[in-house]
Amino acid sequence: MHSGTVALLGRPNAGKSTLVNALVGEKVAIVSAQPQTTRHRITGVLTEGRGQMVLFDLPGVHRPLHRLNAQMMHILRETLTEVDVIVQLFDASQAPGAGERFVIELLADIGQPVVLVPNKVDLAHAERHIGQRIAFYTEQHAYVSVQPISALKGLGVAELKARLFDLLPEAEPWLDPELTTTQSESFFITELIREAMLGRVSDELPFQTAVHLRHREEEETGRGALLRLWVDLVVERDSQKGILVGAGGQTVKAIGTEARQQIERLLGARVYLDLQVKAHPGWRDDRRLLAELSSSEGVLDPEE
Repeated sequence: MHSGTVALLGRPNAGKSTLVNALVGEKVAIVSAQPQTTRHRITGVLTEGRGQMVLFDLPGVHRPLHRLNAQMMHILRETLTEVDVIVQLFDASQAPGAGERFVIELLADIGQPVVLVPNKVDLAHAERHIGQRIAFYTEQHAYVSVQPISALKGLGVAELKARLFDLLPEAEPWLDPELTTTQSESFFITELIREAMLGRVSDELPFQTAVHLRHREEEETGRGALLRLWVDLVVERDSQKGILVGAGGQTVKAIGTEARQQIERLLGARVYLDLQVKAHPGWRDDRRLLAELSSSEGVLDPEE
């Protein structure tokens, strides 16, 4: 049997979360068209007769401007040194540039095998330029193989999975084979709320928002389990609150309704969700708030 760890590395919106979900076979990471959706190391677990693959969906590679972003890049670099195999994913429908060179630079001193994975190869622009775009990478780094895929359509995913298992060391599984993730229940609650929010905000606002699970209570009622949640949607400025609240409170109400339904589906329990929008200037550099988010949203350890 072959078992071990695999890190997914790439720029924002390369499709890492979609690929993790496709490999695991169920949703363990939220997916959004907004860049930098993944802020933490998401763990997916795939166990088959041939072994166990523990997948780490990492934040998109970017140059950090705030303490939060610096933490994201710290955990990314740390993970790359610990795993058995690295998957470098890139969007084959987009021409590579300075950002992709920065990703390649991260691999300069890495000894682990790296698999180059062009994603979104089903898109017309990718099909026309795939050879040229693969050459951009292979001329700068030695990859053990190139595995073109479309994570969304499932094209090439089985072949990639087989290649990754071949590269993992011979070992027995070390996690419960029933697991598909190691994230906490509170983590998934905040992620589902954030996913609902990301679908209703502009391109800039996602970078300046966070989900803070302030308090939760559980009780048994005559109608079964009831989970009560008090959650804040945190923004940088007072002027941004109106965007999330919406006219007559319709936007925040729609976010809450969608998130509550998703949480109820995940947990199989009724949910009461108290959702508030609060401004916290400079929260991305606020060590104290980041510490609170590290426990409620699972961002990262603010001491790192």
